Amino acid sequence: MTEAVKPSRLINSNRAAFWIPGFAMASWGPFIPYIKERFALTEDHLGLLLMCIAVGAACAMAIASYFINKFGCRATVRAAAVVLTLCLGSVTVIPNFYVLATVLFCMGLSCEFLSLAANINAGALERMLQRNIMSGLHGVYSLGNTAGVFIVATFLSSGLTFMMGNLLLTSCLFSLAVILYCGLISSRHLLTDLSEFNAQEQSSDGTPQHKVFITQLLFMLGLICFIMFMVEGSMMDWTGVLLNQVKGVPMSEAGYGFAAFACMMTVCRLTGDKIVATLGRRRVLVMGSIFAASGIALAVMVPHPMVSLVGFGMVGVGAANLVPQAISYAATERRVPIARSILIVNAIGYIGGLLGPALIGFVAHRIGLEHTFLILACMVLIVAVISYFFIRSGSISELTAQQA
Repeated sequence: MTEAVKPSRLINSNRAAFWIPGFAMASWGPFIPYIKERFALTEDHLGLLLMCIAVGAACAMAIASYFINKFGCRATVRAAAVVLTLCLGSVTVIPNFYVLATVLFCMGLSCEFLSLAANINAGALERMLQRNIMSGLHGVYSLGNTAGVFIVATFLSSGLTFMMGNLLLTSCLFSLAVILYCGLISSRHLLTDLSEFNAQEQSSDGTPQHKVFITQLLFMLGLICFIMFMVEGSMMDWTGVLLNQVKGVPMSEAGYGFAAFACMMTVCRLTGDKIVATLGRRRVLVMGSIFAASGIALAVMVPHPMVSLVGFGMVGVGAANLVPQAISYAATERRVPIARSILIVNAIGYIGGLLGPALIGFVAHRIGLEHTFLILACMVLIVAVISYFFIRSGSISELTAQQA
């Protein structure tokens, strides 16, 4: 079925699948203050409420492989998009705290299903089309984040009252329309059957090879994602604190550190596929991790705040293609089914994203934020070592032939 579809349509459908979770979670962000005010939540209760999203995402990782293998990426994305739409549409009107917690759990579950299905579809497409597309697709996710925050925040602050006299409902309905369009219409060329990719995981005598749950390669790729998810979370949560408390930047301007990181990461992800095709995956991973570690060190060790902004921008440039290429390489591991390979790498990385910001705060309380960031830079250098020794050079077609 997919052979008759133009590659551009296959890729565009995958872009829609990446856009949805990025746009949806960013759209939810501006609603949080309204939720806090409506239920008169303290910070700890709000934290517990938001934890429901993380718990839902963790549960999705435990079961997503089964559903994606059984029903395919297209059906998974469409079902998850509908559930996500219902959840996001109801958060503005739910009157009960415990019902809201349940809805947020379902929102985290469906959003993670979308992310995993999008990544698995992308890994399968790379093998089918024999070309690099993963970095650009992750760039679309970043664009979805940016668009979600900007559009909803604009609605909430503009004073528009053209629909039902309710800005919150207006912005919510607009977000739902975008999600449903991408989920039900734009994603129509996602893969429906992954059996052909799993069937290739066989030895020369035709016996299945994927009897192991995880391989050394997948663990190392997961470790790369663990470290880089930790870095990305720390950039979001701690750059402003570093600029304010250590560099003396006013609170109103401290957010520029993360902005520099996020902007450079988005740009470099959107151009990352051409870079990988030119330099090769291993060079991109090794050079990118060294560049990112240098950016962290520069941001911390040089006193001038503007140099710190340059350093955070360097981190965005270096880190941009590390996670996408680790996930892309996981899809070439032929001893494990493709859905499970990508899920394992994402799951290990997700743990780093959850624990990272908290660990940074715990360590910074004892040795200082500057030294903690330098430790983070050393951890990024570990990514360079892993990439050098465990990532094979060569094109996707060459890697596929080597793994066969």
